[in-house]
Amino acid sequence: MNNIIYDKVLGCLLGCAIGDAMGAVTENLTFDQIREKYNGKVTEMLVPDKSAFAYGNCAGQVTDDFSQTYLLTQQILKHGKVEKEAVEDMLIDWSHMPVYFNRFAGPTTRAAIAALQEKIGEKKPDTEKKVVDYASQATNGSAMKIAPAGLFAYDCIDEAVQNAFLISSVTHNNQLAISGACAVAAFISASLKPNATLYTAIEAAFYGAEKGEQLGMQYGHTVGGASVKERMNLAISIALSGLDKEVKMRKLYEIVGSGLHISEAVPAAIGIIVACKGDPWDTIVEAVNIGYDTDTVAAIAGSMAGALNGTRNIPDGYLEIVEKANDMEIQKLAEKVCDFIKEK
Repeated sequence: MNNIIYDKVLGCLLGCAIGDAMGAVTENLTFDQIREKYNGKVTEMLVPDKSAFAYGNCAGQVTDDFSQTYLLTQQILKHGKVEKEAVEDMLIDWSHMPVYFNRFAGPTTRAAIAALQEKIGEKKPDTEKKVVDYASQATNGSAMKIAPAGLFAYDCIDEAVQNAFLISSVTHNNQLAISGACAVAAFISASLKPNATLYTAIEAAFYGAEKGEQLGMQYGHTVGGASVKERMNLAISIALSGLDKEVKMRKLYEIVGSGLHISEAVPAAIGIIVACKGDPWDTIVEAVNIGYDTDTVAAIAGSMAGALNGTRNIPDGYLEIVEKANDMEIQKLAEKVCDFIKEK
Protein backbone atom coordinates (compact mmCIF):
# COMPACT_ATOMS: atom_id res chain seq x y z
CA MET A 1 0.00 0.00 0.00
CA ASN A 2 1.57 3.30 -1.05
CA ASN A 3 2.27 6.23 1.24
CA ILE A 4 -0.58 8.31 -0.19
CA ILE A 5 -3.22 5.77 0.80
CA TYR A 6 -1.63 5.21 4.20
CA ASP A 7 -1.68 8.95 4.89
CA LYS A 8 -5.36 9.08 3.93
CA VAL A 9 -6.24 6.16 6.23
CA LEU A 10 -4.26 7.73 9.07
CA GLY A 11 -5.81 11.11 8.30
CA CYS A 12 -9.28 9.63 8.51
CA LEU A 13 -8.70 8.01 11.91
CA LEU A 14 -6.70 10.90 13.33
CA GLY A 15 -9.14 13.50 12.01
CA CYS A 16 -11.98 11.66 13.72
CA ALA A 17 -10.03 11.43 17.00
CA ILE A 18 -8.90 15.06 17.06
CA GLY A 19 -12.35 16.32 16.09
CA ASP A 20 -13.89 14.31 18.91
CA ALA A 21 -11.34 15.39 21.52
CA MET A 22 -11.39 19.08 20.62
CA GLY A 23 -15.15 19.15 20.07
CA ALA A 24 -15.71 17.65 23.51
CA VAL A 25 -14.57 21.00 24.94
CA THR A 26 -17.21 23.09 23.15
CA GLU A 27 -20.08 20.57 23.11
CA ASN A 28 -23.50 22.00 24.08
CA LEU A 29 -22.35 25.62 23.78
CA THR A 30 -24.00 27.86 21.19
CA PHE A 31 -22.15 29.42 18.28
CA ASP A 32 -21.88 32.72 20.16
CA GLN A 33 -21.16 31.22 23.58
CA ILE A 34 -18.03 29.54 22.22
CA ARG A 35 -16.67 32.81 20.87
CA GLU A 36 -17.54 34.70 24.06
CA LYS A 37 -16.12 32.07 26.39
CA TYR A 38 -12.86 31.52 24.52
CA ASN A 39 -12.43 35.05 23.18
CA GLY A 40 -12.67 33.69 19.65
CA LYS A 41 -12.38 30.10 18.45
CA VAL A 42 -10.92 27.01 20.06
CA THR A 43 -7.88 26.16 17.95
CA GLU A 44 -5.92 23.78 20.20
CA MET A 45 -6.35 20.85 22.54
CA LEU A 46 -7.95 22.04 25.79
CA VAL A 47 -9.26 20.43 28.99
CA PRO A 48 -13.09 20.30 29.07
CA ASP A 49 -14.64 22.31 31.90
CA LYS A 50 -17.89 21.82 33.83
CA SER A 51 -20.06 22.97 30.91
CA ALA A 52 -19.12 19.87 28.89
CA PHE A 53 -20.23 16.23 29.12
CA ALA A 54 -16.52 15.41 28.92
CA TYR A 55 -15.69 17.26 32.15
CA GLY A 56 -12.97 15.19 33.81
CA ASN A 57 -11.25 14.30 30.54
CA CYS A 58 -7.72 15.47 29.90
CA ALA A 59 -6.72 17.40 26.79
CA GLY A 60 -6.80 15.08 23.79
CA GLN A 61 -9.06 12.48 25.39
CA VAL A 62 -11.89 11.21 23.17
CA THR A 63 -15.50 10.34 23.92
CA ASP A 64 -17.98 7.86 22.42
CA ASP A 65 -17.41 8.99 18.83
CA PHE A 66 -13.82 7.92 18.28
CA SER A 67 -13.71 5.22 20.94
CA GLN A 68 -16.39 3.31 19.03
CA THR A 69 -14.68 4.02 15.69
CA TYR A 70 -11.38 2.70 17.04
CA LEU A 71 -12.88 -0.43 18.61
CA LEU A 72 -15.02 -1.17 15.56
CA THR A 73 -11.98 -0.96 13.29
CA GLN A 74 -10.19 -3.42 15.57
CA GLN A 75 -13.15 -5.82 15.58
CA ILE A 76 -13.46 -5.78 11.78
CA LEU A 77 -9.77 -6.66 11.52
CA LYS A 78 -10.28 -9.42 14.08
CA HIS A 79 -13.33 -10.86 12.26
CA GLY A 80 -11.72 -10.47 8.86
CA LYS A 81 -14.70 -8.65 7.38
CA VAL A 82 -17.46 -6.15 8.07
CA GLU A 83 -20.24 -8.19 9.63
CA LYS A 84 -23.00 -7.83 12.19
CA GLU A 85 -21.11 -9.89 14.76
CA ALA A 86 -18.15 -7.51 14.62
CA VAL A 87 -20.44 -4.57 15.39
CA GLU A 88 -22.14 -6.44 18.23
CA ASP A 89 -18.80 -7.48 19.75
CA MET A 90 -17.60 -3.90 19.62
CA LEU A 91 -20.73 -2.62 21.35
CA ILE A 92 -20.52 -5.20 24.13
CA ASP A 93 -16.82 -4.49 24.68
CA TRP A 94 -17.49 -0.75 24.66
CA SER A 95 -20.32 -1.13 27.20
CA HIS A 96 -17.78 -2.65 29.61
CA MET A 97 -15.71 0.54 29.49
CA PRO A 98 -17.27 2.92 32.06
CA VAL A 99 -15.03 5.80 31.01
CA TYR A 100 -17.01 5.81 27.75
CA PHE A 101 -20.33 4.01 28.24
CA ASN A 102 -21.42 5.46 31.58
CA ARG A 103 -20.67 9.03 30.56
CA PHE A 104 -21.25 9.23 26.82
CA ALA A 105 -23.63 6.52 25.58
CA GLY A 106 -26.46 8.14 23.62
CA PRO A 107 -30.07 7.00 24.02
CA THR A 108 -30.22 5.02 20.78
CA THR A 109 -26.90 3.27 21.31
CA ARG A 110 -27.75 2.57 24.96
CA ALA A 111 -31.04 0.90 23.94
CA ALA A 112 -29.30 -1.21 21.29
CA ILE A 113 -26.67 -2.36 23.79
CA ALA A 114 -29.36 -3.26 26.32
CA ALA A 115 -31.00 -5.48 23.70
CA LEU A 116 -27.66 -7.14 22.96
CA GLN A 117 -27.02 -7.70 26.67
CA GLU A 118 -30.39 -9.44 26.96
CA LYS A 119 -29.53 -11.55 23.92
CA ILE A 120 -26.27 -12.86 25.42
CA GLY A 121 -27.60 -13.16 28.96
CA GLU A 122 -25.75 -10.23 30.52
CA LYS A 123 -29.05 -8.61 31.39
CA LYS A 124 -32.50 -9.91 32.27
CA PRO A 125 -35.10 -9.38 29.53
CA ASP A 126 -37.32 -6.33 29.95
CA THR A 127 -40.86 -7.72 29.96
CA GLU A 128 -42.55 -4.35 30.21
CA LYS A 129 -44.46 -3.43 27.06
CA LYS A 130 -43.19 -0.20 25.59
CA VAL A 131 -43.97 1.90 22.56
CA VAL A 132 -40.79 2.29 20.48
CA ASP A 133 -40.37 5.73 18.94
CA TYR A 134 -38.21 4.86 15.96
CA ALA A 135 -38.14 8.48 14.80
CA SER A 136 -36.20 9.36 17.94
CA GLN A 137 -33.50 6.94 16.77
CA ALA A 138 -32.67 8.99 13.67
CA THR A 139 -29.58 10.29 15.42
CA ASN A 140 -25.98 10.96 14.51
CA GLY A 141 -24.66 7.91 16.38
CA SER A 142 -24.96 6.01 13.11
CA ALA A 143 -22.44 8.28 11.38
CA MET A 144 -20.03 9.01 14.23
CA LYS A 145 -18.53 5.49 14.14
CA ILE A 146 -18.95 4.77 10.43
CA ALA A 147 -15.44 5.57 9.13
CA PRO A 148 -14.41 1.88 8.99
CA ALA A 149 -17.26 1.21 6.55
CA GLY A 150 -15.48 3.43 4.05
CA LEU A 151 -11.91 2.50 4.95
CA PHE A 152 -12.51 -1.20 4.40
CA ALA A 153 -14.18 -0.51 1.05
CA TYR A 154 -11.24 1.03 -0.76
CA ASP A 155 -12.22 2.07 -4.29
CA CYS A 156 -15.71 0.51 -4.01
CA ILE A 157 -18.44 2.94 -3.07
CA ASP A 158 -21.21 0.35 -3.28
CA GLU A 159 -19.36 -1.84 -0.79
CA ALA A 160 -18.96 1.17 1.52
CA VAL A 161 -22.72 1.74 1.36
CA GLN A 162 -23.44 -1.91 2.17
CA ASN A 163 -20.95 -1.80 5.04
CA ALA A 164 -22.53 1.34 6.46
CA PHE A 165 -26.01 -0.12 6.14
CA LEU A 166 -24.95 -3.24 8.01
CA ILE A 167 -23.18 -1.31 10.79
CA SER A 168 -25.89 1.31 11.22
CA SER A 169 -28.77 -1.17 11.23
CA VAL A 170 -27.46 -2.77 14.44
CA THR A 171 -28.08 0.41 16.42
CA HIS A 172 -29.88 2.92 14.18
CA ASN A 173 -32.17 0.91 11.92
CA ASN A 174 -34.12 3.64 10.12
CA GLN A 175 -33.81 5.20 6.69
CA LEU A 176 -32.57 8.61 7.88
CA ALA A 177 -29.80 7.37 10.16
CA ILE A 178 -28.73 4.85 7.52
CA SER A 179 -28.78 7.53 4.81
CA GLY A 180 -26.44 9.75 6.84
CA ALA A 181 -24.09 6.88 7.67
CA CYS A 182 -23.94 5.77 4.03
CA ALA A 183 -23.21 9.32 2.87
CA VAL A 184 -20.18 9.53 5.16
CA ALA A 185 -18.92 6.04 4.30
CA ALA A 186 -19.23 6.67 0.56
CA PHE A 187 -17.36 9.98 0.91
CA ILE A 188 -14.52 8.22 2.75
CA SER A 189 -14.34 5.33 0.27
CA ALA A 190 -14.18 7.70 -2.69
CA SER A 191 -11.60 9.87 -0.91
CA LEU A 192 -9.09 7.03 -0.63
CA LYS A 193 -8.39 7.09 -4.36
CA PRO A 194 -5.05 8.84 -5.03
CA ASN A 195 -6.71 11.15 -7.57
CA ALA A 196 -9.79 11.90 -5.44
CA THR A 197 -11.08 15.45 -5.34
CA LEU A 198 -13.57 17.20 -3.12
CA TYR A 199 -16.05 17.07 -6.00
CA THR A 200 -15.77 13.30 -6.50
CA ALA A 201 -16.06 12.71 -2.75
CA ILE A 202 -19.16 14.91 -2.47
CA GLU A 203 -20.66 13.19 -5.49
CA ALA A 204 -20.14 9.84 -3.75
CA ALA A 205 -21.71 11.19 -0.55
CA PHE A 206 -24.92 12.08 -2.41
CA TYR A 207 -24.96 8.63 -3.98
CA GLY A 208 -24.49 7.08 -0.56
CA ALA A 209 -27.22 9.18 1.02
CA GLU A 210 -29.73 8.16 -1.66
CA LYS A 211 -28.79 4.46 -1.62
CA GLY A 212 -28.77 4.40 2.17
CA GLU A 213 -32.23 5.89 2.36
CA GLN A 214 -33.50 3.25 -0.08
CA LEU A 215 -31.92 0.42 1.92
CA GLY A 216 -33.33 1.80 5.15
CA MET A 217 -36.83 2.04 3.75
CA GLN A 218 -36.60 -1.48 2.32
CA TYR A 219 -35.09 -3.28 5.29
CA GLY A 220 -35.41 -0.97 8.29
CA HIS A 221 -37.95 1.41 9.77
CA THR A 222 -39.27 4.38 7.83
CA VAL A 223 -39.54 7.42 10.08
CA GLY A 224 -40.51 11.04 9.75
CA GLY A 225 -37.83 13.67 9.47
CA ALA A 226 -35.90 15.91 7.13
CA SER A 227 -34.07 14.29 4.22
CA VAL A 228 -30.32 13.98 4.77
CA LYS A 229 -29.70 14.42 1.05
CA GLU A 230 -31.79 17.58 0.78
CA ARG A 231 -30.17 19.04 3.89
CA MET A 232 -26.78 18.28 2.31
CA ASN A 233 -27.88 20.31 -0.73
CA LEU A 234 -28.85 23.17 1.57
CA ALA A 235 -25.56 23.01 3.46
CA ILE A 236 -23.51 23.04 0.28
CA SER A 237 -25.45 26.01 -1.11
CA ILE A 238 -24.52 27.94 2.03
CA ALA A 239 -20.90 26.78 1.86
CA LEU A 240 -20.56 27.87 -1.77
CA SER A 241 -22.15 31.28 -1.26
CA GLY A 242 -20.04 34.41 -1.54
CA LEU A 243 -20.32 35.12 2.16
CA ASP A 244 -17.43 35.42 4.59
CA LYS A 245 -16.54 32.00 6.05
CA GLU A 246 -17.57 33.00 9.58
CA VAL A 247 -20.98 34.05 8.25
CA LYS A 248 -21.25 30.72 6.42
CA MET A 249 -20.56 28.87 9.66
CA ARG A 250 -23.22 30.85 11.50
CA LYS A 251 -25.76 30.11 8.78
CA LEU A 252 -24.90 26.40 8.85
CA TYR A 253 -25.47 26.46 12.61
CA GLU A 254 -28.70 28.46 12.45
CA ILE A 255 -30.31 27.01 9.30
CA VAL A 256 -28.97 23.46 8.82
CA GLY A 257 -28.28 22.80 12.48
CA SER A 258 -25.45 20.92 14.17
CA GLY A 259 -27.28 18.77 16.68
CA LEU A 260 -28.10 15.20 17.56
CA HIS A 261 -30.40 14.54 14.60
CA ILE A 262 -28.71 12.85 11.66
CA SER A 263 -30.27 15.36 9.24
CA GLU A 264 -28.37 18.10 11.03
CA ALA A 265 -25.00 16.56 11.91
CA VAL A 266 -24.04 14.97 8.58
CA PRO A 267 -25.19 17.87 6.35
CA ALA A 268 -23.42 20.32 8.69
CA ALA A 269 -20.21 18.28 8.42
CA ILE A 270 -20.51 18.24 4.62
CA GLY A 271 -21.12 21.98 4.52
CA ILE A 272 -18.10 22.69 6.71
CA ILE A 273 -15.83 20.55 4.53
CA VAL A 274 -16.98 22.34 1.38
CA ALA A 275 -16.56 25.77 2.98
CA CYS A 276 -13.04 24.75 4.06
CA LYS A 277 -12.24 23.32 0.60
CA GLY A 278 -11.45 19.93 2.10
CA ASP A 279 -8.57 21.08 4.29
CA PRO A 280 -8.50 18.69 7.30
CA TRP A 281 -7.29 21.07 10.01
CA ASP A 282 -9.44 23.98 8.88
CA THR A 283 -12.44 21.61 8.74
CA ILE A 284 -11.81 20.32 12.26
CA VAL A 285 -11.41 23.82 13.73
CA GLU A 286 -14.60 25.12 12.13
CA ALA A 287 -16.56 22.03 13.21
CA VAL A 288 -15.28 22.33 16.78
CA ASN A 289 -16.57 25.90 16.85
CA ILE A 290 -19.91 25.38 15.07
CA GLY A 291 -21.81 24.90 18.34
CA TYR A 292 -24.15 22.28 19.87
CA ASP A 293 -23.03 18.66 19.17
CA THR A 294 -19.53 19.75 18.26
CA ASP A 295 -17.64 16.57 19.16
CA THR A 296 -19.75 14.43 16.85
CA VAL A 297 -19.88 16.93 13.99
CA ALA A 298 -16.12 17.46 14.24
CA ALA A 299 -15.45 13.71 14.44
CA ILE A 300 -17.53 13.07 11.31
CA ALA A 301 -16.11 16.05 9.41
CA GLY A 302 -12.57 15.26 10.53
CA SER A 303 -12.81 11.65 9.38
CA MET A 304 -14.02 12.72 5.92
CA ALA A 305 -11.56 15.56 5.38
CA GLY A 306 -8.73 13.39 6.70
CA ALA A 307 -9.61 10.60 4.28
CA LEU A 308 -9.59 13.09 1.41
CA ASN A 309 -6.40 14.99 2.18
CA GLY A 310 -4.57 12.94 4.79
CA THR A 311 -2.72 14.45 7.73
CA ARG A 312 -1.91 17.65 5.84
CA ASN A 313 -1.86 20.72 8.09
CA ILE A 314 -2.69 18.76 11.26
CA PRO A 315 -0.37 20.22 13.94
CA ASP A 316 2.80 18.33 14.75
CA GLY A 317 2.52 16.28 17.90
CA TYR A 318 -1.25 15.88 17.88
CA LEU A 319 -1.03 12.20 16.96
CA GLU A 320 1.18 11.58 20.00
CA ILE A 321 -1.09 13.65 22.27
CA VAL A 322 -4.21 11.69 21.30
CA GLU A 323 -2.50 8.31 21.43
CA LYS A 324 -1.09 9.01 24.91
CA ALA A 325 -4.29 10.54 26.32
CA ASN A 326 -6.33 7.50 25.25
CA ASP A 327 -3.77 4.69 25.41
CA MET A 328 -4.43 4.00 21.73
CA GLU A 329 -2.17 3.06 18.82
CA ILE A 330 -3.80 4.95 15.98
CA GLN A 331 -0.75 4.85 13.72
CA LYS A 332 -0.41 1.08 14.06
CA LEU A 333 -4.15 0.67 13.47
CA ALA A 334 -3.85 2.64 10.22
CA GLU A 335 -1.03 0.35 9.14
CA LYS A 336 -3.16 -2.73 9.85
CA VAL A 337 -6.07 -1.29 7.86
CA CYS A 338 -3.74 -0.67 4.91
CA ASP A 339 -2.40 -4.22 5.12
CA PHE A 340 -5.98 -5.53 5.18
CA ILE A 341 -7.19 -3.64 2.12
CA LYS A 342 -3.97 -4.48 0.26
CA GLU A 343 -4.68 -8.19 0.70
CA LYS A 344 -8.32 -7.99 -0.46
